[in-house]
Amino acid sequence: MPRSRGFALTRSRALISGRVFRLHEETWRGPDGRTFSRHTILHPGAVAILPVTAKGTFLLIRQFRAAARGWLLEIPAGTLEAGERPLACAKRELIEETGFAARTWKRLGAIFVAPGYSNEVIHLFEASGLSPAHAEQDEDEHIELEEMTRAELRRAVARGRIRDGKSLSAIHLSGRG
Repeated sequence: MPRSRGFALTRSRALISGRVFRLHEETWRGPDGRTFSRHTILHPGAVAILPVTAKGTFLLIRQFRAAARGWLLEIPAGTLEAGERPLACAKRELIEETGFAARTWKRLGAIFVAPGYSNEVIHLFEASGLSPAHAEQDEDEHIELEEMTRAELRRAVARGRIRDGKSLSAIHLSGRG
Protein backbone atom coordinates (compact mmCIF):
# COMPACT_ATOMS: atom_id res chain seq x y z
CA MET A 1 0.00 0.00 0.00
CA PRO A 2 1.26 3.55 -0.77
CA ARG A 3 3.02 5.67 1.88
CA SER A 4 3.49 9.40 1.82
CA ARG A 5 5.52 11.24 4.50
CA GLY A 6 4.05 9.36 7.43
CA PHE A 7 0.63 8.62 5.91
CA ALA A 8 -0.10 5.05 4.82
CA LEU A 9 -3.04 3.68 2.84
CA THR A 10 -4.03 0.55 4.74
CA ARG A 11 -7.20 -0.45 2.91
CA SER A 12 -8.89 0.42 -0.38
CA ARG A 13 -12.18 -1.16 -1.41
CA ALA A 14 -14.01 -0.49 -4.69
CA LEU A 15 -17.60 0.64 -4.17
CA ILE A 16 -18.49 1.60 -7.75
CA SER A 17 -16.71 0.96 -11.04
CA GLY A 18 -17.89 3.08 -13.94
CA ARG A 19 -16.88 3.68 -17.54
CA VAL A 20 -14.36 6.40 -16.63
CA PHE A 21 -13.66 6.22 -12.88
CA ARG A 22 -13.94 4.08 -9.75
CA LEU A 23 -15.17 5.14 -6.31
CA HIS A 24 -13.17 3.59 -3.46
CA GLU A 25 -13.62 3.62 0.30
CA GLU A 26 -10.14 3.99 1.77
CA THR A 27 -8.62 3.76 5.21
CA TRP A 28 -5.45 5.71 6.00
CA ARG A 29 -3.10 5.72 9.00
CA GLY A 30 -1.59 9.08 9.87
CA PRO A 31 1.88 9.76 11.32
CA ASP A 32 0.35 9.84 14.80
CA GLY A 33 -1.01 6.29 14.34
CA ARG A 34 -4.68 7.29 14.15
CA THR A 35 -6.75 6.06 11.20
CA PHE A 36 -9.29 7.89 9.08
CA SER A 37 -11.53 7.00 6.15
CA ARG A 38 -12.11 8.76 2.84
CA HIS A 39 -14.14 8.13 -0.27
CA THR A 40 -11.84 8.66 -3.25
CA ILE A 41 -12.56 8.82 -6.96
CA LEU A 42 -9.78 7.07 -8.88
CA HIS A 43 -9.48 8.45 -12.40
CA PRO A 44 -7.01 7.56 -15.21
CA GLY A 45 -6.24 11.23 -15.88
CA ALA A 46 -7.07 13.55 -18.73
CA VAL A 47 -5.75 16.21 -21.09
CA ALA A 48 -6.97 19.66 -22.10
CA ILE A 49 -5.77 21.70 -25.06
CA LEU A 50 -5.77 25.44 -25.80
CA PRO A 51 -5.77 25.55 -29.64
CA VAL A 52 -4.30 28.72 -31.20
CA THR A 53 -4.91 29.47 -34.90
CA ALA A 54 -2.45 31.12 -37.30
CA LYS A 55 -4.52 34.34 -36.87
CA GLY A 56 -3.90 34.22 -33.12
CA THR A 57 -7.49 33.31 -32.32
CA PHE A 58 -8.53 30.47 -30.04
CA LEU A 59 -10.76 27.47 -30.71
CA LEU A 60 -13.10 26.67 -27.86
CA ILE A 61 -15.96 24.23 -27.74
CA ARG A 62 -19.47 24.58 -26.42
CA GLN A 63 -20.46 21.22 -25.01
CA PHE A 64 -23.39 19.84 -23.07
CA ARG A 65 -22.20 18.64 -19.66
CA ALA A 66 -24.77 16.53 -17.83
CA ALA A 67 -23.12 17.01 -14.41
CA ALA A 68 -23.21 20.81 -14.90
CA ARG A 69 -26.83 20.51 -16.06
CA GLY A 70 -26.17 22.52 -19.19
CA TRP A 71 -23.80 23.80 -21.85
CA LEU A 72 -20.26 24.97 -21.00
CA LEU A 73 -17.78 26.96 -23.07
CA GLU A 74 -14.42 25.26 -22.60
CA ILE A 75 -11.23 24.11 -24.26
CA PRO A 76 -11.11 20.65 -25.89
CA ALA A 77 -10.31 17.84 -23.46
CA GLY A 78 -10.53 14.11 -22.95
CA THR A 79 -9.71 11.14 -20.78
CA LEU A 80 -6.51 9.13 -21.09
CA GLU A 81 -6.96 5.58 -22.33
CA ALA A 82 -5.10 2.74 -20.57
CA GLY A 83 -1.36 3.13 -21.23
CA GLU A 84 -1.82 6.28 -23.34
CA ARG A 85 0.70 9.12 -22.99
CA PRO A 86 -0.77 12.59 -22.36
CA LEU A 87 0.55 14.12 -25.61
CA ALA A 88 -0.84 11.26 -27.71
CA CYS A 89 -4.20 11.70 -26.00
CA ALA A 90 -4.10 15.47 -26.58
CA LYS A 91 -3.42 14.97 -30.29
CA ARG A 92 -6.33 12.53 -30.58
CA GLU A 93 -8.75 14.69 -28.61
CA LEU A 94 -7.91 17.87 -30.53
CA ILE A 95 -8.81 16.16 -33.82
CA GLU A 96 -11.95 14.50 -32.41
CA GLU A 97 -13.36 17.65 -30.83
CA THR A 98 -12.28 20.42 -33.23
CA GLY A 99 -11.51 18.76 -36.57
CA PHE A 100 -7.95 20.15 -36.47
CA ALA A 101 -4.51 18.63 -35.93
CA ALA A 102 -1.58 20.66 -34.60
CA ARG A 103 2.04 20.81 -35.76
CA THR A 104 3.39 22.50 -32.60
CA TRP A 105 2.70 21.46 -29.01
CA LYS A 106 3.66 23.19 -25.78
CA ARG A 107 3.14 21.58 -22.37
CA LEU A 108 1.61 24.14 -19.98
CA GLY A 109 1.57 22.00 -16.84
CA ALA A 110 -0.81 19.72 -14.96
CA ILE A 111 -3.52 20.31 -12.38
CA PHE A 112 -5.46 18.26 -9.85
CA VAL A 113 -9.18 18.61 -10.48
CA ALA A 114 -10.42 18.17 -6.91
CA PRO A 115 -7.70 16.62 -4.68
CA GLY A 116 -10.03 16.52 -1.68
CA TYR A 117 -11.82 13.52 -3.21
CA SER A 118 -10.21 12.60 -6.56
CA ASN A 119 -6.77 11.66 -7.88
CA GLU A 120 -7.61 13.00 -11.37
CA VAL A 121 -4.80 14.99 -12.98
CA ILE A 122 -5.36 16.98 -16.17
CA HIS A 123 -2.32 17.59 -18.38
CA LEU A 124 -2.58 20.99 -20.08
CA PHE A 125 -1.24 21.79 -23.54
CA GLU A 126 -1.21 24.65 -26.05
CA ALA A 127 -1.49 23.58 -29.69
CA SER A 128 -0.65 25.69 -32.76
CA GLY A 129 0.12 25.21 -36.44
CA LEU A 130 -3.41 23.91 -36.94
CA SER A 131 -4.57 22.14 -40.09
CA PRO A 132 -7.88 20.39 -40.88
CA ALA A 133 -8.14 16.73 -39.85
CA HIS A 134 -11.01 14.34 -39.35
CA ALA A 135 -12.04 11.92 -36.64
CA GLU A 136 -15.40 10.84 -35.29
CA GLN A 137 -16.71 12.40 -32.08
CA ASP A 138 -17.67 10.09 -29.23
CA GLU A 139 -21.35 9.09 -29.27
CA ASP A 140 -22.12 11.08 -26.11
CA GLU A 141 -20.46 14.29 -27.30
CA HIS A 142 -22.51 17.20 -28.59
CA ILE A 143 -19.98 19.87 -29.51
CA GLU A 144 -20.14 23.26 -31.21
CA LEU A 145 -16.87 24.96 -32.18
CA GLU A 146 -16.41 28.64 -31.29
CA GLU A 147 -13.48 30.79 -32.46
CA MET A 148 -12.56 33.72 -30.21
CA THR A 149 -10.10 36.58 -30.41
CA ARG A 150 -7.85 37.27 -27.43
CA ALA A 151 -10.11 40.15 -26.36
CA GLU A 152 -13.20 37.93 -26.64
CA LEU A 153 -11.45 35.23 -24.64
CA ARG A 154 -10.56 37.69 -21.88
CA ARG A 155 -14.13 39.03 -21.78
CA ALA A 156 -15.54 35.49 -21.64
CA VAL A 157 -13.32 34.74 -18.63
CA ALA A 158 -14.12 38.07 -16.92
CA ARG A 159 -17.87 37.66 -17.42
CA GLY A 160 -17.94 34.04 -16.22
CA ARG A 161 -18.80 32.53 -19.60
CA ILE A 162 -15.74 30.29 -19.22
CA ARG A 163 -15.84 28.78 -15.75
CA ASP A 164 -14.40 25.30 -15.73
CA GLY A 165 -11.07 24.84 -13.97
CA LYS A 166 -9.13 23.20 -16.79
CA SER A 167 -9.96 25.98 -19.26
CA LEU A 168 -9.22 28.77 -16.80
CA SER A 169 -5.95 27.09 -15.78
CA ALA A 170 -4.75 26.57 -19.36
CA ILE A 171 -5.65 30.14 -20.36
CA HIS A 172 -3.79 31.49 -17.31
CA LEU A 173 -0.73 29.25 -17.73
CA SER A 174 -0.46 30.12 -21.43
CA GLY A 175 -0.15 33.82 -20.55
CA ARG A 176 -2.82 34.62 -23.14
CA GLY A 177 -5.79 35.26 -20.84
